[in-house]
Amino acid sequence: MKVLRDPQIISGFLYDSPVDELPALTHCGEALCCRGHHRKPHSHPAFEFLYLARGQATWKAAGEITTMGMGDLYIAYPGEKHGTGPVPNPENHHLWVGLKLDRLGPAARRLAANLRHQHVRALTGCPEVEPVLRGLVAQVVAHHPQRRAAVTAYLELFITLVTQRLEAGERRTPAPTALPYSYAVQRAVTFMEQQLDRRLPLRDLAAMATARSVPHFCAQFRREVGVSPAAYHLSLRLGAARLTLRQPGFDVTKTAQQHGFSSSQHFSTLFRRAYGMTPREWRSAAGKATRA
Repeated sequence: MKVLRDPQIISGFLYDSPVDELPALTHCGEALCCRGHHRKPHSHPAFEFLYLARGQATWKAAGEITTMGMGDLYIAYPGEKHGTGPVPNPENHHLWVGLKLDRLGPAARRLAANLRHQHVRALTGCPEVEPVLRGLVAQVVAHHPQRRAAVTAYLELFITLVTQRLEAGERRTPAPTALPYSYAVQRAVTFMEQQLDRRLPLRDLAAMATARSVPHFCAQFRREVGVSPAAYHLSLRLGAARLTLRQPGFDVTKTAQQHGFSSSQHFSTLFRRAYGMTPREWRSAAGKATRA
């Protein structure tokens, strides 16, 4: 392990070639950077995935400047020089992993091919990868007989989640992020965005927000957002369902199931309350507008 010692880094570490038996895992690490953070252009022989756990950050590669928000995943390609953007970053917290995807099995090779084909620079709103990256590092430093198997399992899960995120593409319904939400509430909001197929228990949201209790989380969320967590998540699910109804092959029942409603009748009641018409009326009107 290399401890990162830099005036711009509050704390951080880097593992190069952390597991001898897995050369496809080239490096991993974490850094809490202070305001004014700047990283000179550099490159790696592998894909590098940088996850922003907190704050904002700007990265530049191949002339492209990408601004990241909390929960975003930045992708630098093998041999590609990348560094921070022209303006020094505010305080931020990054986790990263370097992977030679072409040497990690069929699923990883498919991901590498898709990334190269689409030239994806960043995936927005990926809070589900943070615990995976933290778990990966925990297994890297744990010298036990099953270390390689555990690290491999985390890598496979990471590849699955990134593939899932890549394939979701524009189907993601973004939450309104213009409001100055706190770190805790924004984590919950971002998590809600990714879970539009079911209701979320308040305890899960409070845990994602690292709140000290469910009542404290609910009070903070309502204070910042203006509605309860349940009402906010319901509006996201209804909004996604409304878009789904415009797709061929999705009737009211299938759409209700797709977005976690207990029945088509329950879905229709909530939909009408939100939009002033039933799902069937909306689907019919949307179809006529498309044909026109």
